[in-house]
Amino acid sequence: MVGIILVTHGKFSQEILKSAELILGKQENVVTLGLNHGDSIEQLKDDVRKAIDKLEKGAGVLVLTDLFGGSPTNVTAASMKEKNFECLTGLNMPMLIEAFSSRSTCSLEELTKKCREAGIFGIKNLSKELHL
Repeated sequence: MVGIILVTHGKFSQEILKSAELILGKQENVVTLGLNHGDSIEQLKDDVRKAIDKLEKGAGVLVLTDLFGGSPTNVTAASMKEKNFECLTGLNMPMLIEAFSSRSTCSLEELTKKCREAGIFGIKNLSKELHL
């Protein structure tokens, strides 16, 4: 099973996990990390590395961050040369549900692709979708 790490600003990672678990049930092999006002960037970088090591059990690790160019993404990117994992930015609920639903049956590469597609596909203009 692919490990999932959520790295976001504030408590977003914890709260989106709670919301996903309302839909899918309790999840295993997942870590949430948040960057709050006054937190150390270096500490978050260290926490990301430790979480990758903790969750890497042979199937790989997918890190989902909230905002491309934001500090959570930047500290995650800093580990990409020394750790083997995938990372998607723009975390949203469709992406996370896909990650949890498919991570035991897909390779890390396939999962990353499916999650990206689900994240994009989940963004809709409701009035256009309902033809209003």
